[in-house]
Amino acid sequence: MSLPTTTKTYEALNWASSFLQQHNYEGTIGHILLMHHTGWSRTRMLTEQQTVLSSDLFAAFQHDVRRAASGIPVQHITGKETFYDRHYHVNNHVLIPRPETEELVETLLTTLDNHKHLFNKNEEEPLTIVDVGTGSGIIAITMALEVPSSHVSASDISAEALAVAKRNADSLEARVEFLHGDLLLPFIEKSYQADVIISNPPYIPIGDKEWMKGNVKDHEPSGALFAGEDGLEIYRRLVHQIPLVLSHPGIIAFEIGYNQGDAVTELLQQVLPLDSYIEVINDINGNERIVLAIVP
Repeated sequence: MSLPTTTKTYEALNWASSFLQQHNYEGTIGHILLMHHTGWSRTRMLTEQQTVLSSDLFAAFQHDVRRAASGIPVQHITGKETFYDRHYHVNNHVLIPRPETEELVETLLTTLDNHKHLFNKNEEEPLTIVDVGTGSGIIAITMALEVPSSHVSASDISAEALAVAKRNADSLEARVEFLHGDLLLPFIEKSYQADVIISNPPYIPIGDKEWMKGNVKDHEPSGALFAGEDGLEIYRRLVHQIPLVLSHPGIIAFEIGYNQGDAVTELLQQVLPLDSYIEVINDINGNERIVLAIVP
């Protein structure tokens, strides 16, 4: 369907919403794309409903709506996503930030605030935080900006992902040390000790790929999504590296799949001191989402 070049904003949005829904995608993607092409805020877009769009702008908008309907993530079309109220560059080398990961970060920030007594730190000896599998850098950068007195380091096995993370850290003026390597191995090689280890590793069972939407499984990196038959493959390796890096006292925060709380808890119990506190925390939708461990 092609609309006339006298198309008004509301007409363009109605067309986009209908077209996307016909292809089983959310109609609101059209709003994101129109804001991307016009530079308007959401509030301004609402006030511009009767504005006639230029033919060039509308043609470009139509093109990108069709791309989104074909399964290309809207974040890959716009090149950005928001996380913790900050804008991040994303591409097909990194996992697109999810709201659940904001809950992971918020949980860790609250825990650090409630357990200041654990760490007797000063300016000469900052809190050390390690983000494992940093991807676009959202966790590491957020921690560096929200806890500016800390020293934040992050690792990733993907050099392409690290390039994205470094770009985001530079644009947001966050001080993060990035290391290339598998899980905690770069830190083990440096005999590095961390007060906090946080990670959102791959945790989707490979069998789940069959029912996932194409805009996820066909466009986001498989290495950032899938982790063996039960989704626990990365946790198994990561957990056994933790004693070589985590200081005592220390804090661990993992994002997990909706039914992995008990399994990840058991893995941590195998390597942590008996008096460690381990809790499974549900997300805003009531699903298991975070495993938090506090080592005395």
